Amino acid sequence: MTDIYLVRHGESEWNREGRIQGQCNSPLTEFGIAQAQAISSYFSEHLSFEQLKIFCSPLDRARQTAEILAEGINYPLEAIIIEPRLNDFNLGKIAGTYGWEKVAEMDPELARLRLQNPLYFHPPGGESGSEFKDRISEFLDEIIQDKTPKLLISHGIVNKFIRGIRMNLSGKQMIELGESQDTIYHLNDFQEQEIKLPQWLELIPN
Repeated sequence: MTDIYLVRHGESEWNREGRIQGQCNSPLTEFGIAQAQAISSYFSEHLSFEQLKIFCSPLDRARQTAEILAEGINYPLEAIIIEPRLNDFNLGKIAGTYGWEKVAEMDPELARLRLQNPLYFHPPGGESGSEFKDRISEFLDEIIQDKTPKLLISHGIVNKFIRGIRMNLSGKQMIELGESQDTIYHLNDFQEQEIKLPQWLELIPN
């Protein structure tokens, strides 16, 4: 397996407002930009890439983050590969809702499936968990054939499924994995390493 580094986009406006995003666009906040800059600084100081491929989700918050990371490691912006299969979960009609608690009030069974059996979770007008898993699996099957290190910038749920597919976890186990905007996940044949950013990230003005 090639070395894969997973990064979640920085804080977005809807993250801050507590709104469910899905495939809706929401720009990075100033804090989100600072988070991306902190991750970029970490990469530039700790990792040396003779060869690297950067893939990112087509959504603006991921593309902004990818461009900040690329600039920090002198990677040409035009070489960033926009990958539709790294797009966030298509949440259909519940995108924009103010929090999962509100979804649970509107549709308790849908909210239960998201946590207990996410492969059968299928919001109205969106995609199912199994469809989401299939598109990510297809992408992973393609990129592992090439041994060039990869940096993937996408979304928390995408990173959970990438890690879960690799570890052959159930849907419920995948959804229970951690996600953070201050953690880089390094995957290879032998291990999964969580790289927590230095504590100075907490000093960035919020």
